Formats: sequence, C-alpha cells, structure tokens
Amino acid sequence: MHKKLLMIGGVIIAIAAVALTARSYASSASYKFLVRGNVTEVDKANKTITVVSAHTSANAKDDLAGELVEFNASAAKVYKWVNGKKVRVTLSGVPVGYEVVMEGAKRSEGRYNVSKITVNDNSFTVVGVLRTHDTNNETLKMDISYSSYKSASVLDKRITIQYAGNTKFYSRTGAEISKDELGDGDQKIQVVGRVSNGDKWEALKVTDDYAKAK
Repeated sequence: MHKKLLMIGGVIIAIAAVALTARSYASSASYKFLVRGNVTEVDKANKTITVVSAHTSANAKDDLAGELVEFNASAAKVYKWVNGKKVRVTLSGVPVGYEVVMEGAKRSEGRYNVSKITVNDNSFTVVGVLRTHDTNNETLKMDISYSSYKSASVLDKRITIQYAGNTKFYSRTGAEISKDELGDGDQKIQVVGRVSNGDKWEALKVTDDYAKAK
C-alpha cells in the first residue's frame, strides 16, 4: 500500500516538474509580438521605451498583457500620425502618455526588441451637453453627441474631461473668456483636446454655447 502511494506521489511530482519546465521554456523562448499600450517613459540616451500594454498578440499575453515593460528601441523605425498621414519621426518624437502600437521580438535572454513603433493620434473633438462644471477640480461632465475619437465607445454617454491652466475658453462669438464664465450646466459645448494614458480626456480648447457659435 505504501509502495503504491509512493509511486503515485512520484508520478505526480514528475508531471508537475515537466509542466513547470514546459512553462519556463515557453516563457523564455523567443517569439515575435504585437503590442498596443500607453507610453510611461522614453529614455532617449539608452534608446528604450516603457509601455503599459493594454492589448497584445496571443503569444505575448502571459508576458506582456497589463504589464509595465521596458522595450529596447535602438533599432526601431518610429512613425507618427500627423493630419491623417503617417510620417517618420525619431524616438524623441514619442510623447509620454500617448498610445503606441509596437512590433518586435522577444529574445531568449528575456529582452524585448522593438522594430517598429507607431504613435496613434490621441487628439479629439467632442460636442455635447455640459451637465456639470466643477471649477475646484477643473472637470467637465458631458453627454456626448459627437466625437472624432473612438465615437462608438462614447457616443450618447457621459464622460469626464479634465482641464488645466493651459486650457483656453471661448464664448460662442469667439471671444476668450475665463473658466468661471463658462456656464455650469445644460448648454451645448465643444471641447478639443487629447486623450492620455488610455482614458484621461484632457481639454485644450472649450467653446461655450456651441449650438449658437459663429
């Protein structure tokens, strides 16, 4: 009886060891990957880029999905969308907070080498009804009726947009106003800005009473 239990235990340990070895091999093996995520740091001196990966190719999920990873970009070709066209830029032209799509390969020593980086256009124009204007926290809550950015995910929904000291406010006639002169709710406004870190909507320009704007 004891011998049988020992044999069963030995088989279980052997199976676990094989599974662990296979998992370790899969983790260390080299493969090509595709990643989309948000930039947290660009090291121009060492030619690296650090990204939080939101979406990855299937073979990279275990290693990269949801992880903050530094990628070697020393040999990467870098592109950026400008006015609807993809143009070549340098690594220093990759802004922190923007979304990028990267192609590359993981090497057996665990290093991630990137061969191509594309900076996505995170700019937006939205129109909608302002429901809440919080001047203390510098936020606008809007019900969106039009969006140039990811329209399907925000149309007819309420979103929060942050503004700051560099945000410009305008009346419907185009005259610059202060943030305190913006209405506190239930009028249509237009906001132009950019999305950073995947989900932070930041206003650069706000036009009040947009339905009547000239």
